[in-house]
Amino acid sequence: MTANPDWRRAALVLVGHGSTRNRFSRIPTERLADALRQRELFAEVHACFWKEPPLAATFLDRVSAAEIYVVPNFAGAGILTGEQIPQAMGLTGPLTVRDGRRIHYAEPVGSHPRIPGLALRRVAAIVEANRLPAAEVCLLLIGHGSRRPGVSSATVEATAARLAELCPWQVKTAYLEQAPRVADWPALTDRPYVVAAPLLIAEGLHGSEDLPPLFGLERGHAGPASVAGRTAWLCRGIGSDPEIAEIILDRISRGTT
Repeated sequence: MTANPDWRRAALVLVGHGSTRNRFSRIPTERLADALRQRELFAEVHACFWKEPPLAATFLDRVSAAEIYVVPNFAGAGILTGEQIPQAMGLTGPLTVRDGRRIHYAEPVGSHPRIPGLALRRVAAIVEANRLPAAEVCLLLIGHGSRRPGVSSATVEATAARLAELCPWQVKTAYLEQAPRVADWPALTDRPYVVAAPLLIAEGLHGSEDLPPLFGLERGHAGPASVAGRTAWLCRGIGSDPEIAEIILDRISRGTT
């Protein structure tokens, strides 16, 4: 991608979820910021977080540039990215002009149209390496979900629909905080091989602690494991994929005013 010349005088601010309970949650966002900083496309590149310091709510006061691009490094659209984060940061829409500064607010990383292809390649690598028959494979796409009704599952369902068009495997969805729940995955598919692909940015509490036992795995292991009469694998969160950096650049070049 050719950089917009204005980026050399602009700031990029990545907003991650963060966690007060798991120190690994911030790592993908920090690594992305480091990688993009090294490319010297922007005058400033920063990482801040919703749940831990440096907090997104007050972070813009620390940015020097007059042109700022804010990208939520989240796995999909929801109440946090659509309402709570912009409100906390004092943003009024895709473009906020305030105190002589132009602040662009992009759509979240996880709802980008390149995400299904990214997930597809990860699962295909496991299927091909293990020579699994396509008709016997289930791709289980895992989202966070929400206890509150709303749009939190929309990104996961849209991604799953696109994956069903692209791949020869069965595609199912499950969630951490709404039905159908990940813990009930054996009832969702009768396929003997299950590749679980979390649509989560970070390993974090969910990816590193909550999910592995559900697939017969120990922390840090990807599989295979024998569980519930099946053979299962668990992919890492999408935030570790190098393509996310390109998705972020595409977000700010196409998705902001």
